[in-house]
Amino acid sequence: MHESTHSNHSQSIPHLMKLSAYGHSDVGFIRETNEDSFLVSLEKGIFAVADGVGGLPYGSLASLLAVQYFDALVQSPDDCVTANELGALISQIHSNIIKCGPIVGGQNGIGTTFSGIRFLKGKFIFGHVGDSYILKYDNKAAELNQISKEHTLAAELIAKHGPDAANDMPEHYNHTLTRCLGQDIDFEVDGGEFEAEAGDKILLASDGLLNMVDPSDISNLCASMDCQSLVKELIDQANQNGGVDNTTVVCIDLV
Repeated sequence: MHESTHSNHSQSIPHLMKLSAYGHSDVGFIRETNEDSFLVSLEKGIFAVADGVGGLPYGSLASLLAVQYFDALVQSPDDCVTANELGALISQIHSNIIKCGPIVGGQNGIGTTFSGIRFLKGKFIFGHVGDSYILKYDNKAAELNQISKEHTLAAELIAKHGPDAANDMPEHYNHTLTRCLGQDIDFEVDGGEFEAEAGDKILLASDGLLNMVDPSDISNLCASMDCQSLVKELIDQANQNGGVDNTTVVCIDLV
């Protein structure tokens, strides 16, 4: 059955910068359950998308725990104000999910991607683990830029050996994660900061979007749509193009 979940209406922050945001998640046409979760909290200035890892049990719980821990651990304007602090917080979320894993998932535990943003005084800090996406639409340049890097076997082999490494690569390498939250492995959280101006849009999305919708189409829609309409149209296009995965999109709009 085709169903949609987790819808948040857009809001705005009158101070700091005019900011609105909207998030939505859809199960698609093939999967029986939605293992994506997202967070939109304009009050705290935090936003996230998480995608439960395929092949492990209780992906929906893993992703939900990730965004709920993020929401719980950021309580005041003084919390998590640098990229390093956000990375440490995501590592704490990782440890918390590891502890929960055997209780619900047995010896294999549970796992999820996580892409999170913290908005502070006109700048964005981000932390990222896995193959969800953080994208920025630059309104002046009319171009879509990828902020995050995919932590997949394919992406890491291409980074190491160059684009020719993709020629004979098995398809499943594109979906084989080298980092995720919840599995007892050591890794560094990717992070950094970036600025954005009025007219720009920030997107957080599960890989269900980028696997189904071409970046050029995403960029064109960013240029012409408000936040809520954009999120709904992107998910509609992902479904029209096959809807083989859950698709989740959070849009932050600077107006």
